[in-house]
Amino acid sequence: MSRTRMFMFLFGFLFLFSSAAIAQFPIVTAEQVKSRIQEKKKVVVIDSRTPEEYQEGHIPGAVNIPPDRMKTETARFPKDRKTSMIFYCRGEG
Repeated sequence: MSRTRMFMFLFGFLFLFSSAAIAQFPIVTAEQVKSRIQEKKKVVVIDSRTPEEYQEGHIPGAVNIPPDRMKTETARFPKDRKTSMIFYCRGEG
């Protein structure tokens, strides 16, 4: 297989894979989060900022789990798979 074909194949595969991942994890607005919390729907809000940023202010009831501790803090995730998990961060970009 030529380099060009290999590149095209890999690019197409990665595009399809990333599109599926995005569809699996939708982005919600602040109003949608607020509504879910107020309606007492099954939801866990996870603040993925640093502990210092969390202490400065956070969504009431949010759990602070920075990205470097996500794998070690899985016990804090909901056991019920029907419970939504909403992650938020500083959002620089």
